[in-house]
Amino acid sequence: MEQTLSKHLASVPDVVDAVIKGIDYSDDRGWIPWAWAALVRAGDVPEQLDENDEDYATHVITLVALGYFYERFQDVYAGTDGDDELMIEVLGTDRPYITDIDIARYCERHGYASLEEPETGHGLLKEAATIRRTEVKFRLREILGDGRLFTSLVVAGSPEPEPEFDENGEEIEIPPAGDPLAEDYFDRHAAVVTSDLSGAEAYEWLTGHGDV
Repeated sequence: MEQTLSKHLASVPDVVDAVIKGIDYSDDRGWIPWAWAALVRAGDVPEQLDENDEDYATHVITLVALGYFYERFQDVYAGTDGDDELMIEVLGTDRPYITDIDIARYCERHGYASLEEPETGHGLLKEAATIRRTEVKFRLREILGDGRLFTSLVVAGSPEPEPEFDENGEEIEIPPAGDPLAEDYFDRHAAVVTSDLSGAEAYEWLTGHGDV
């Protein structure tokens, strides 16, 4: 299913596309835009990204961290180690991408350094995104609550249901579940998700206090 761009991220379609294409799991149900909308409601990020905003690079790093976090959760939920390599490519020479200078300034401001790839844009981006990924996890837990966040991640990583057909072979249209950016968008699945004990390890990982 083609990803529908959310109104909050419509100003940076190339960056959103890079995030979605750079993770190992599909986001057909729009978890990344949904999580971004939660951060918008909390006042953590702006409703629309402005390339001229002095905090633009910071917001792009947050968007990368959301994709990176989504990917890491799906690894844990699937019971795989994953290689934890950052494959999201948002570095470039012109907006809407961020530059090596942008990421270097961001890391200098926060005191981050890459030991694996010192003095490279990609190495610094991975370091920044890894740290921001942990921060995003805890922030979304604060905003949404553990149960809602866990439900959203599980449902978003599950395949879309197969279409159903009537006796004439016509596909039965399923009415939309509501605003895909609404806080309660995934809530109708909560009872099924929380009753499935196979996700206990992933839930413990999500609600733990360590790094992600």
